[in-house]
Parts: sequence; structure tokens; C-alpha cells
Amino acid sequence: MSRERQTLACELVALEAQLLDEQLWEDWLALYSDAAVFWVPTWRSESELTSDPASELSLIYLEGRKYLMERVFRVTSGQSVASVPIPRTVHLVAGSLAQLHDDGKTACVRSAWSTHIYHQRDNSSTTYAGRYRHDLEWQEGRYWIRSKKVVLMNDLLSSKLDFFYV
Repeated sequence: MSRERQTLACELVALEAQLLDEQLWEDWLALYSDAAVFWVPTWRSESELTSDPASELSLIYLEGRKYLMERVFRVTSGQSVASVPIPRTVHLVAGSLAQLHDDGKTACVRSAWSTHIYHQRDNSSTTYAGRYRHDLEWQEGRYWIRSKKVVLMNDLLSSKLDFFYV
């Protein structure tokens, strides 16, 4: 059973990336629990990340699925002028390793990733890369994303940063 759950956990991370690339926003949102946290911390120094999003700067911090829904609405409604037209993305996720916790209901998947972003507006490309940590919870016969922490390695941003870039 645990090997099957490990596989399902890793497949969820791959599915999330694919749904972002295909801009299937509702399906992407459906992967997240209601209380999910989406966090992209900043680097405090060359080797240390910020650790408290309540008191330190974050590149992105969204607590609760409703805030993810709000971001999706801004992008798809045209209210995010910088996202019109919505850039095309290709997420590459590699080296996903799932660790099941002793409670049998939670898991952690750590992965490396890169995203290639094509901006049609000015025919430019951007690439971001880093590490993921997805904390998952098993409920109703499937895993839900409880939190996603994105460590951005090349954090000198050449363009804006949004949820679907990472």
C-alpha cells in the first residue's frame, strides 16, 4: 500500500504542473485543500531563506484556497494587465521523492523543477528553477495539496512572478 501511495503522491505533483501548463485552472484549484498554503519565500542571505511569512518578506504567500481562486480570477478575467495575454508555460518536474508519514494520512513530496515561460506580448522568454516541497493529506480516497513551498533559486526576477510561473 505504501508504494502505491508514494506513486500517487508523485503523480499529483506532475499533474499539478501539467494542469498549470494547460491553463486548466479549475482542475488545478481542485488539487488544493480549502486551508492550503502556497508560499514562495525570499532569500534572507545567499544561503538562508526567510522562515516566517507573517513577519518576513515573501515573493508569494497565499493562505487558503480562496486566495488561490482570487489569483486565478485576476489572471483569467484580464484584471491582471501583466498577464494579458496569459503567458505560455512548460513546467519540468524531476526527482520527485515521496515520504509517507507514520500517520498514514500525510505525505511530503520534494522535487526539483524549472519553468520555461513564453511571453507572447514581446516575444520574450524567462526561465525559473528551484525546489518544491508539497505537503499532502489523504482524504476521500485521494491526496490533496495542503501546502506548496517553492524555493526559487534564480530569484533576481527578470519579469513579474505569479503562481503559474512556479
